[in-house]
Amino acid sequence: MTRMSHRSTTTRSFRMLMLLASAILAFVLSPHPAAGQSSSSAVTGAVSDPTGAKVPAAKITLTNVDTNVVRVTSSNGAGDYNFVSVPPARYTLTIAAPTFQTEKIAPFPVGVDQTVNINASLKVGDTSQSVTVEAVGTQVESATSELGTIMSTTEVNDLPLNGRNFTVLLELTPGATPISVGQNNNPSNTADNNIGSGTNYIAPSLNGQTSRSTFYTLDGLNDTNNWYNTYAIPPIIDTILEFKISAHDSAQYGGVQGGVVNLATKSGTNTVHGSLWEFVRNNAFDSVPWVPPSTPSIYRVNQFGVQAGGPVVIPHLYNGRDKTFFEVAYEGFRRTQNSASNLLVPNAAEMAESSWGSGINLPYADFSSAQTGLVDSTTKNPCLSSATTVSAYSCQLFDPTGNNNANNSRPAYLGNQIPASELDPRAVAYINAIFPAPRVIPGYAITTYNEQVTTPSVENTYNYMIRIDEHIGTRDFIFARYNNWQEKNTSSTFPHLYSYGQLPAQQYGVSWLHVFSPSLSVQVQYGRTHVTSNSYAAFDSSAPFNAYQPNPSLAQNFIGNITLTPDVAVSGGTNGFGAGENSSPAPNEANIHEWLGSISKTIGRHVITAGGGWAEINYGETIRNDTVSFSGSQTANFSGNPINTTAGLGSAYKNQTGIGLASFLIDEPTSATKRNVLLTERPGGIGNIYVQDSWKILPRLTANIGIRYDRTVIPQYGTNASIGQQGSIETGDFDFNNGYYELMVAPPTCAVRQRAPCLPSSTLPANVVIAPHEKILHGSKTNLGPRFGLAYSVNPTLAIRGSFGIFFDNWAASIQLPQNFQGSWPDVGTLGVTGLNTNGSALYVSGQNPFAVGTSLAGLEPAASPFTSNVNYFVDPLIKNPYSEQYNLGIEQQFGHNTLLSLNYVGSESHRLDIGGYYNTGALSTTSFATRLAQDINQTTGVYTTGANATGQPFPYMQPNKWDRPGGNSTYNALQASLAHSTANGLTFHAAYTWSKVIDEADDGYFGVEGGVSEDPYNIRGSRGPAGFNIPHLLTVALTYAVPVGKNQSFSTGNRVADYILGNWEVGTIFIMRSGQNFNVTAAGDIGNTGNGNTYERAQYNGANLTPVGGRNRFQWFNTAALTTPAAGTLGNFGRNVLMAPTYYQADTSIFRNFPIWDNLKLSLRADAFNVLNHPVLASPGSATTTPTSVTNGIPSGFGVITGTANAQRILQFSGKILF
Repeated sequence: MTRMSHRSTTTRSFRMLMLLASAILAFVLSPHPAAGQSSSSAVTGAVSDPTGAKVPAAKITLTNVDTNVVRVTSSNGAGDYNFVSVPPARYTLTIAAPTFQTEKIAPFPVGVDQTVNINASLKVGDTSQSVTVEAVGTQVESATSELGTIMSTTEVNDLPLNGRNFTVLLELTPGATPISVGQNNNPSNTADNNIGSGTNYIAPSLNGQTSRSTFYTLDGLNDTNNWYNTYAIPPIIDTILEFKISAHDSAQYGGVQGGVVNLATKSGTNTVHGSLWEFVRNNAFDSVPWVPPSTPSIYRVNQFGVQAGGPVVIPHLYNGRDKTFFEVAYEGFRRTQNSASNLLVPNAAEMAESSWGSGINLPYADFSSAQTGLVDSTTKNPCLSSATTVSAYSCQLFDPTGNNNANNSRPAYLGNQIPASELDPRAVAYINAIFPAPRVIPGYAITTYNEQVTTPSVENTYNYMIRIDEHIGTRDFIFARYNNWQEKNTSSTFPHLYSYGQLPAQQYGVSWLHVFSPSLSVQVQYGRTHVTSNSYAAFDSSAPFNAYQPNPSLAQNFIGNITLTPDVAVSGGTNGFGAGENSSPAPNEANIHEWLGSISKTIGRHVITAGGGWAEINYGETIRNDTVSFSGSQTANFSGNPINTTAGLGSAYKNQTGIGLASFLIDEPTSATKRNVLLTERPGGIGNIYVQDSWKILPRLTANIGIRYDRTVIPQYGTNASIGQQGSIETGDFDFNNGYYELMVAPPTCAVRQRAPCLPSSTLPANVVIAPHEKILHGSKTNLGPRFGLAYSVNPTLAIRGSFGIFFDNWAASIQLPQNFQGSWPDVGTLGVTGLNTNGSALYVSGQNPFAVGTSLAGLEPAASPFTSNVNYFVDPLIKNPYSEQYNLGIEQQFGHNTLLSLNYVGSESHRLDIGGYYNTGALSTTSFATRLAQDINQTTGVYTTGANATGQPFPYMQPNKWDRPGGNSTYNALQASLAHSTANGLTFHAAYTWSKVIDEADDGYFGVEGGVSEDPYNIRGSRGPAGFNIPHLLTVALTYAVPVGKNQSFSTGNRVADYILGNWEVGTIFIMRSGQNFNVTAAGDIGNTGNGNTYERAQYNGANLTPVGGRNRFQWFNTAALTTPAAGTLGNFGRNVLMAPTYYQADTSIFRNFPIWDNLKLSLRADAFNVLNHPVLASPGSATTTPTSVTNGIPSGFGVITGTANAQRILQFSGKILF
C-alpha cells in the first residue's frame, strides 16, 4: 500500500502543479485548472481616422445576428481592439467614437478557430450619423498562420454522406488523407468507434502524421476515444454548425502531431427553428455488387430524427430572448442485415440415435463413410460400415478409452462403429441442445451442409443532444451541453447462440467566459468523455449448460460471479463446430475528466493568452471466456501403436488423423483454456501549460509567438486491488535496453498460491528485477514546444503567412500501450492445459473438468523464467512520446466577397515514432533459429548456457519478442492548395489539391500491426520508404448549388405554377480522385532464421521490369517474375512500399426538391447516389510472394492478382426532411 500511495502522489503532484500554474495565469481563484484547448475564435482590428491616425477609446460592439447577444469593447491607445473566445456565428460590428460618424459593418461570418480581422477608417461627423459598409477580406486569415479549412452548415447538411457521418468531409481539407493503416479503421473494430454499420467513415492521416495523431473536440471539449484515437460520439449532422481541422496552430493547441478536428454545435437563436428527417437505405435500390455474395444480400437502414432550437420562453414566467437559448436533437439508426451461415450438424446415426433427439438407443455410433461422407485422403476409398473389419484407409478411428492411452495402445473401432457404452450422454445431449435436426439445404449434399442459420443481424442506435446557452449581460457567457450515444447490436451465426454488443457513450461539459474589462477575459471549462462497451455471447436458454454439465472450475468462479457455458470447439473431419458463451464488458474504454481554462489580456499591441489543463485518463475491461477443444488426435492412430503391425493393412492406415466429433462423443478433449481477467490502469493523465502572444508588430504584420509544455503521466497498468487475479499488477515487461525483465510487483511462490500469477521459485531468475514504486513505464518530461508564426497583410484581400512549431503526440495509444504487456510472466494471461488424453498418458481428463490434472499445475503456473515462452506486446520502459517539427509558408488571396484561394508549402520532420515488431532477434543464418537456440539451452534444465550465443542475439538468454520502442523518423513535404467559394447565388464549393510525399521507417502506427514491420530491427533506416498512408496526389471537390430557377430567382417563367414546379431544386456532389495506396511486397515465414515471428521479409528483386508485358491488369498488376522469395538466411532487397495500388476515384451526388409550405416551413425530398457512376476501383493486389495463385468460385487470387474492389457498387439513399 505504501507504493500505491507513492504512485498516487506522483499523479496528484502533477495535477496540483497544473492547478497552481493555471490559477496564477488566470489571476483568479478557480476550482478548475486553466484551459489548454478551446474552440475560441476571435474578431480583431484597428480603428483609424481619415488621415490614418489611430483612434483610441472607440466603442466597438459585436452583435450576434441570430441571438442579439452583444459584446462590447473599446480600442486601446494604439487603436487596436480584440474580441476573444467568440463562438462561431454571423455577426455585425458597430464602431463609434466622438467627432466621427458611426460605422456599421454588415453581417459577416466568424468560423470555428478563425480570427477575423476588420479594420475601420472612420469619417469625421456626428456619432448620430451612421454608414454601413461591407466587411472586406473577412475570409483571409491575416492575423494568424495556422492551416485549416472551415466546413459550413450548408456543406455539412447538403453534401451526400452515406450514414450521415461527418468524417467523410474531413478529406475535403488539404493535407487530409482518407487512408488509415491503424486499428481505428479496421472494420472489425468500428463497433468500438460508434459507427453505424455500413456507414462511410474515415480515420484520416493529417499532414503526413499517423491516423492516431488526430484529436477531436466538440465545442472545445475533448470528444476523443483514446483507445483507438477516434471520436467518442459523432455529433448529429443537423446539430453541427461547422467544423475545421486546425494544424500547425498556436500554442493553445497541442497534444497531437496531426491536427485538431474542431466541431462546433448549433446554439439556439431568437427564432424557433428545427427539422425532422428520415433517411432510408435498401439493397433493392443498389446496383449489383462487383463480386456477388454467396447468398442474397439484404440490407435495410432507417435513420430518423428531430432537431429544434430557440429561445427559452416560459409564458408569464420567463422570457429568454436575447439571453437564454436551447438546442435539442435526437437521431435513431435502425439496421437489419441478413446473415447466412451454413453448418454440418451431426446426424442421428453418428450419435447412436434411432432418430434425431431420441437419445442413445442404438448399439453404436456409426462413423462409416456412409454417414460422415469422409473417404481416404489419397485413394478416395470409403471406410465401410462393418462390425468385423478394420479399414486400411485414413478415415479409420481408434479407441483411446479405458487404459488404452496409458498402455500406449489404441485398438481400431471395427467398422468405424463406436460402442454406445463408450459414448458420453452429456455430449449427445449437448448436440441435441445446440442444434436443430439436420435438414436438406438447397444446393448442397446433406453430407456437406444440413443446416443454415439466417438470423439477421440487427443494430439499434440512438443519439441525442441537449444544449443550453446563457448570456448574462455583456460580461458572462455560459453554455452547457450533454450528448449521449446508445447502441445495441444482435447477431447470430449459430443455432440458439446470439452475439450482443452494447456501446453506451456520453460526452458533456460546461463553459463559462467572463469579461472583466475590454482588455481582460477568462474562460474556464469542464468536460467529461466516457465510452463503454459490453460484448457477450449467450445461448437463448440454459439447455446447453444443463446438457453439458461443466464443472464450476471451468464454467463458474468468474469475476462478477457469472456462469458461462464453455465454448465447445470441435475440429478434425467434416463435423467441426464451435459454440459457447463469453463476456467482455469494458466499463471504461475511454474515461476522461477534463478541466480547461484560459486567460486573455490585451496590453498595447499584444494579445496574450495563457492557460493550461489536465485530462485524467484510465481504462478498465473484464475478459471472461472458457473453451474446451476436441480434435481428431484422440481418435487418431499414432506411431508405435501395436495394431500398425497387423498384416494386410495399407500404408495409409498408419496416418489416420481421427475425427473431432468422435473424440467429443467419447469425451476425450485435447486442450482447454479459461480467461478470467480484470484489466485495469491506475489513473494517469495529460496536462499542459502554454503562453501565446499575438503581437501586432506593424499594422499589417502580426507575430504569433508562444511556448507550450505537454506532459503525459502514463496510466500504469494494474492496481493493488487486482493482486492475486489473472491480469493483475503482478506482471512484467522486457527491457531490451539493458537485457533484463522488470516485474511490476512480485507475487508469492506457486507453492503458496497454487496458481498464476506466482513465482515458480523462491528466488527470482537471473536478469529479473523488480521495478521501483510499482512503475515500469516512465515517459518523457521534456516536451517543451515553441511556436512561432508570422502573418503579413499585403492588402485587405491578400496575406502571406508562415509558421514553425514543435508538436508532441500525447494522446496516441495513451491507454492502449500501457496495458499491452498484461498477463505476462509470472502471470499466464490465459489459463490453459494442452496435450490432454494423449497416448502414454496415465491420467484421463474429461471435457467437463479439464483443469483437474491431479496435483500438477501444468498450464496453470508460469514457466520457470520469462525468457522461454512469454510472447506478448511488450513496451520499452523508457518509451517516449513522438514529436514533430512542423513548418509552413503560403498565401491567402480573397477574390470578391466570397472566394478564397490558399496556397501553402507544408512540411514536417517527426521523431521518436513508435517502432513495433520483434526485437532481440538473432543473426541471419541458413540454419533455423530453433536449431541454433537448442545449442544455447541446457536440454535437461531448459536454462540458457552462458557464452555460447549460437543465435547471435544481443541478449541470448532472452527469446525474441514484440517490443514497442521510440526511434522512428518520418518526413512530409507537400504543396497544399484550396479554392473555396461561400454561399452566393446558391453556390458553395470547396476544391482541395495536395501534392505530397510521406517517408518513414516502417512506423506508420503502433504495435507492429499498424502499417509495417522493420525488416531488420537493428537497421530501421533500411526500411525507409513511402508510408502506408502516402498518397502523392489527392484532389477533392465538393459543391452545393441551389438551381436559380423559379420565383424571385435569376430565371423565372413568370407563371406561379410553373415556377413552383420548376423551381426549388438543389444539387450536391463530392468528387474524389487520388493516387493508389503504396503497398509492401513481402514473403511469409522466418526466412532469415532470426527468430522473428512477424512477416518481416521483403521480396528479392532480380532487376526485371516491374511492369508486366502487355501492361497492368487485375490478373497481374505487376511483374511477379521480378519479385521472388529470398533465399534462406538472407533479407529481401526490394524496397518498402515501392509499388502502388490502382488510382482511386469516385463521385457521390445528391439532388433535392424543396416544397415551400408556409413561411419558413418546407418539405425537402432528397436522393443520394454514392458512386453514382457505378465505377469499380480495383483494390490492392496480393503482395506475398509465398501466396500461390488459386481460383475460388471463379474468382482468382494470389500473388500479383487483384481479387476485389476498393469501393462499393452504386448505393442509393432516399430521404425526406421537414424544416421550420
